[in-house]
Parts: sequence; structure tokens; C-alpha cells
Amino acid sequence: MAPVEPILVAFGISHFCEKARWALDWHRIPYSEISWPPGVHRVLLKRYGAKGSSLPVVLDGENVIEGSGAIIDWTESKAEDRTRSLNPRIDDLAEVREIERRADEVIGVHVRRLAYAETLPSYSHLVKPALFLRSSAWHRLLGHLMWPVTRQAMMRAYDIRPGAASESRAELEAELDWLDAKLSDGRFYLVGDRFSRADLTVASLLAGFARPEQLSRRMTPPDALVADIERWRPRPVMQWVVEQYRRHRNPREEVHRTV
Repeated sequence: MAPVEPILVAFGISHFCEKARWALDWHRIPYSEISWPPGVHRVLLKRYGAKGSSLPVVLDGENVIEGSGAIIDWTESKAEDRTRSLNPRIDDLAEVREIERRADEVIGVHVRRLAYAETLPSYSHLVKPALFLRSSAWHRLLGHLMWPVTRQAMMRAYDIRPGAASESRAELEAELDWLDAKLSDGRFYLVGDRFSRADLTVASLLAGFARPEQLSRRMTPPDALVADIERWRPRPVMQWVVEQYRRHRNPREEVHRTV
């Protein structure tokens, strides 16, 4: 029996999904990508036996690999060219893992919360098409029908309330200061002398604000987010993200189908 081509299930503009997509592309693993609208995705994840309720996931015909970090681990297990490993040398492992954890739990969380705080209350029309990107016609219809309920559920889940944008903006400012300080010694990689999962994680989670040319999935931002993008553009870490994308992000021609 021929091996089953893996399927990446993603939200179109999700930065965590970009992290998973980049790992798959980095290791040149053939895959198809599909999109499930928010709300609809919970029902479909249960159908495939997922334990959680978040995207991205990879379906490999036997397993459901849940979460961007687990997907990097999975790509490492499938990689044919070990010289391209995203895992660091043993001496750097603890630092790389800590940077990835911090990026996921702080940067990624507050990038998402800031973006939704500035869009879901008054500009949800900008979010919906970006989230539904490449969904099948049937799934898109369900997503549209469920959107009023889904939008409210997202606002509760991400604690979107008055003051949320300011809180997350301040958290991100502190993280950008930390990263600028780390890069101030002229290093090109966050840890060691080669590209690792720490670099991939930080770059992918900040790409929506750094806006590298290689980032193909974008949402039209409202004025408040445009101001953040312009204010943060000169920061060393944002220039670093652009350069990481230029050197290390070469998306292959993707194959998309619905399941």
C-alpha cells in the first residue's frame, strides 16, 4: 500500500499554523493543506479522534499530531536530510526549548489576543475571510452560519474586553525588548550558529507584524494594527524576522484539497 500523504489542517492566517507549515516545508515533506473554519473545526477534530480542540494538526493516516511544537517533532522524525535538523546540539537544547516555550506561551498568545482585540469587536469582517481561507464551500457555509456564535466564543476564549489590546500590546513590547537585547551582540541565530526551532518559532509568530515578503497569508489590518506594524518595523527583532524569512523560508508549491 502506498504511504498516505500527510494533511495539514490549519486556519489560514494563524501564526501557529505558519509555524507548523514552515517546519513541513523546511524538511521538504510532501503534504496537502486544508482549512477548517473556527467553530466547525471542533466538530471535525472530534471526528478524527483529536484530544484537543485547536489547530494546527497533521493527519498522517494513522495519527493526529496536535500543536505546532508536536508537528515540529513529527517532521524531525520524518526528515530525510539530518543536516537540516531544527533541533539544536545537546549543549543548546535547554535554551532553545525555553525560547520556544516562551515564544509560544507569551509572544504567540499576545500576538493573537492583540490582533483579535483590535478586530473581533468592530472589524470582524476583516478576520472572517482570512480565517476561512481555502475552506471548502460546504465548510465555509457552515462557518458563516456559525460565525455570530463563534465570534462571541472567540472573544470569551481570548479574554477580549475593554483594555485587552493595551494589555497585550504592553506584553509584546516587553518581549520585543527582550529579543532586541538578545540580538544586540550581533548574533544571527537566537542560539548557537545554525537555524533551529527557536528561530523558526519566534520568526513565524512575529511574522504578521514584521510582514516579510515570503509570508503569503495575510489579513488586512485595521488602523490600530497598522500603527503597531509601522512603530515596530525598525526594531532589530523585526528586521531579524524579515531576514530569517528571506534566508530560510522558501515555500514549495502547495497542493490543496478538501477532506
